Amino acid sequence: MPNVLGAALLCAAVVSWPPPAGAQPAEALQERIQSLERQLNALKEQLQAVQEEQKARKAQAERQEKQLAPLADLRKSVEALSKIEISGGATGTLQSTSGAPRSLGGDESFAGGSFDLILTYKPLNNVRLVLDLEAIGGNGPDDRFPTLAGLNGDLGTTNDTVTILEAYIEAAFLGERLVLTAGKIDLTNYVDTNAYANDETLQFLTGAFVNNAILSNPENGPGARIRYEVIPEWLYVEAGFQNGDRDRDARTTNRFFEDVYGVVEIGVTPKLLGRPGGYRVWAFADGAGQRARESGGLRRYTAHGAGVSLDQELAGWLGAFFRIGYRDSANVNYDTQAAWMAGFQIMKILPGRPEDALGLAYGEIKPAKRAAPARPVRNEKVYEVYYRWHFTDKFHLSPILQVVDDRAGEREDLFWVIGARLQVDF
Repeated sequence: MPNVLGAALLCAAVVSWPPPAGAQPAEALQERIQSLERQLNALKEQLQAVQEEQKARKAQAERQEKQLAPLADLRKSVEALSKIEISGGATGTLQSTSGAPRSLGGDESFAGGSFDLILTYKPLNNVRLVLDLEAIGGNGPDDRFPTLAGLNGDLGTTNDTVTILEAYIEAAFLGERLVLTAGKIDLTNYVDTNAYANDETLQFLTGAFVNNAILSNPENGPGARIRYEVIPEWLYVEAGFQNGDRDRDARTTNRFFEDVYGVVEIGVTPKLLGRPGGYRVWAFADGAGQRARESGGLRRYTAHGAGVSLDQELAGWLGAFFRIGYRDSANVNYDTQAAWMAGFQIMKILPGRPEDALGLAYGEIKPAKRAAPARPVRNEKVYEVYYRWHFTDKFHLSPILQVVDDRAGEREDLFWVIGARLQVDF
């Protein structure tokens, strides 16, 4: 390349050299040629320096790439982890009874807590993988004082253990009008939902105010769910099925299609006078049902039930909810036959605290007749009041008062449960 460049320069110089007017001295021509040679040599040196610098940079880049090669896999792992969303929360509760039945040992205090860690990964824009890990310590008062309503809807399911609460894949289609979910799921996340009574960590703590007491859904296990919005943001249909878990071993999957529990819900979510509301009707079929034979013993059959869940914002500071349900009382696995509950959520009670909330609820649960065959059955009655102090969107403290009358249908005086709940989210 240098020889070609020199030849080109020399030719250009010769071509552009002005023709002699007469006879130019040979010495002047020789001097001109020597000047061009010096310029050519300077260009050669510059070109060689550039080439050496490029060669050195290439060698340095190769050395750096070789040094970073062992970190390539780690870099890929870090990039994958950066796509995982991490969220969760910790809940602590303290509850103390007053006036509890002496036949059950009298009053006692209970403390417990739960911790949830949720990992979400989106391999595609319309697909997500969710893993929910939960650890629970303590059972709350429900072990000592069994009720049909459940005095602590947060504790007691995985006592002092860490478990995979949910693990599923979810895909959305048609602009998210169609959603499919499959894996280890909790059907109550999709059916019998309610804007004001559906979250034991921030709303009512009593189990019957979190979900209808006769919904009969199995514990979390293998299942699937489908949701289709017939009219976006107004009318939807939801359906789900799950292993019925008659033998209470939902952690196994060897009998996925045995004793199937299925539920269907139709919901309308209009805005009446510009205020949001939800009106849902659901029905279930429980393949894990058992009923008594006239000749003695038990036989399998499919039990049924149905219910309604309503919520409506009445004002910017006031919302109301209502639930009612009935199920087949012939199933010997059911302790309850019917239930209803209603309540309010009131905001902006204290000046300067617009995010605080006061919750008031009352409900009745009718035991199955077989639960008290020798005497008239009384409905269990349960009341709850909570006040949720909003410190930040991630930090809440709630004093809670619960009252139970005719516990489990027994002829017992009412007793109180005074408690507090601390919720921290991240």
